[in-house]
Amino acid sequence: MRIPQKGFPRMTGHPLALLALSFILVSTSSAEAQGVHSLSLDEAIRAAIGHGDDIALAKAGVRAAESGETVARSGMLPQVAASAVYTRTLHSQYSGLASSTSTKDTSSGAGSIMSLFKNLPFGKENQWTIGLTASETIFAGGRISAQQDAAESRTRSAMIDLTAAEAQVALNVTQSYYDAVLADTLVKISSDALKQAGEVSRQMDLAFKVGERAEFDALRAKVARDNQIPQLLQSENDREAAYSRLKQLLNIPLDDSIFLTTQVDDSLSRFAMNSDPSPAARSSVRQASEAVAMTDAQLRIAESMRWPMISVSSTYSPVAYPDNVIPNNNDWLSNWTASLSVSLPLYTGGNISGSVDAARAAAEQASTRLSLTRKSAELDSRLSSLALAAASANLRSAAGTASEASRAYEIAQVRFSQGISTQVELDDARLQEQQARANWARSVRNYQVARAKLALLKDLPLAGGQAAPMPATSSPTMGGVQSPSSGAPTGQ
Repeated sequence: MRIPQKGFPRMTGHPLALLALSFILVSTSSAEAQGVHSLSLDEAIRAAIGHGDDIALAKAGVRAAESGETVARSGMLPQVAASAVYTRTLHSQYSGLASSTSTKDTSSGAGSIMSLFKNLPFGKENQWTIGLTASETIFAGGRISAQQDAAESRTRSAMIDLTAAEAQVALNVTQSYYDAVLADTLVKISSDALKQAGEVSRQMDLAFKVGERAEFDALRAKVARDNQIPQLLQSENDREAAYSRLKQLLNIPLDDSIFLTTQVDDSLSRFAMNSDPSPAARSSVRQASEAVAMTDAQLRIAESMRWPMISVSSTYSPVAYPDNVIPNNNDWLSNWTASLSVSLPLYTGGNISGSVDAARAAAEQASTRLSLTRKSAELDSRLSSLALAAASANLRSAAGTASEASRAYEIAQVRFSQGISTQVELDDARLQEQQARANWARSVRNYQVARAKLALLKDLPLAGGQAAPMPATSSPTMGGVQSPSSGAPTGQ
């Protein structure tokens, strides 16, 4: 930033002037080092959704749920595995047999029999085994399809959670954004009030000096002016706090400056008016419904443990016992087997019945939570609609009051300048005008936030509560072995 030279007096030769100029240059360089961000409300919401920690957590939950769905779906597909094993025999119990065979007459009958062991795998130094196994579950009592249904319910719930997180972030940013703009407006109101009180104090001081006013009037005007200074300082402190909260939501360094381009205005709203959504459309209710579906699937999984599990498998396993480390093609011998496996639980010590009872209780809990969530959603929707109606009524009332207070202050100024009213009347009119403007600004902020909440209500989580918890995805176990699963800008 270049400092314009026009309007600055020449300050050569004066140490204090040079020091002042150096301070200005250093302050300007420091301001240039800080980042400056110009943001509308839409840009702020997009930035928060794109870089928010809550959104990142929700997206990670979606990825985890989709991975679980892939694992559950894999139970319906064939499982194929390959293996390769090389074994080096360092010492074998058949080593002595091979030595004794070499010392005997191979023409004798015993020698001929012992020579047969030379081509058998016993005691061979090198052994290669290659395995290719394929298996497929052909009946599991509905367990695999239930696991897949449960995984799909969890994925849908995670997607709802992501949408709810985005809606909550949008509402939080909207509140903080309008809080910051409101803080700017209140600082402007306090600053205007201080200027007005300062002008009255100046006029009263001049009137006292020329003998037209008493000293009491001049002192009273000065006290009224000085009483505005703490209000201005408090407004500036509140503005700094509001901007800091907004910067934190947007992951902007607290030392950076931001300029807000969306003003608090009752004629401006990013969010379209939306009717009160039905309780069934709320995100929390939809999540509770998915929890019910998932507990039903878990109950089916537990009940499937009573049914036999039937699977088929086939293993192709070539082996080789070469004299050297690397086998030749002629060294390979083939083993190929196929099997049909049937597993039926006969006695589990109450494991299955306990798992079924636990799953049935979880399903009942999920159904009860769904009913409670519906009632809470209905109440929250009603309260949100009432809040918007109240904010709209307050806005209309505050707008009329602000207009009347502004007109009353103008009349009070004229009356005071003509000497037909007292300073007490002027101060009272100024305070009322200041309070009316502040009330109007707060009413607009409340109206915009209430309107935004109602527009986002369908995807927002319930106020003061959390979504229904999703049950665990682990399958019941049997016998200790787990079953298969898977305007003009404002700034700060």
